[in-house]
Amino acid sequence: MNPIQTLTERRSTFGRALLGAGLLAAGAGLMGAAQPARARDEDPRERVRRRRLPNVPLLTHEGRVVRFYDDIVRDRQVVINVMYTSCSNICSPATRKLVEARHHLGPRTRDMHFVSLTLTPLTDTPAELAAYRRAHGIDGRDGDWTFLTGKPAHVEQVARALGLMSDDPADDLLSHSGAAVVGDERRVQWGHANTLTSGRGIARMIRFELV
Repeated sequence: MNPIQTLTERRSTFGRALLGAGLLAAGAGLMGAAQPARARDEDPRERVRRRRLPNVPLLTHEGRVVRFYDDIVRDRQVVINVMYTSCSNICSPATRKLVEARHHLGPRTRDMHFVSLTLTPLTDTPAELAAYRRAHGIDGRDGDWTFLTGKPAHVEQVARALGLMSDDPADDLLSHSGAAVVGDERRVQWGHANTLTSGRGIARMIRFELV
């Protein structure tokens, strides 16, 4: 896997991707006159959903079939990252730091849904994800953190739509971002947090994005 720092430098963040597409409120307002009437009239929330939040079926660590938009993201504040259980690079450290961030966020996490999407769905079964979850101290009481697997095409579609997976043909599936997408779906408020920093730093970034 390519060094994550190099990949992060090469890729646009989810927030910049939204801004470039005219999806953030300010960007949409400034660019409205130059856009076709259909694009100007489209609800910003619907535009983000259509372009960045595919409603494909996935499978949770509990073995439940869910739809990514309808059941995981819709009407929620979310923190979404990608990982895989056999990763020997950044995945486990990033998960540990997200656990620390949840601790620093305290009661604020009652309104948040943490989501981890595996990039190796053929080997990361629900049972494997549940074991990984337990190994990182995320127990059954933490219903606000869902691990997801599913058909490879659906997993890839979500990871690419969120900007968390490289779109360079030279990179393989595991060339992924060290960022977590942070958003309030209802308010159309999106940004990111760097999972390679400290748990306290991640918590600070999450607070900043969800003010």
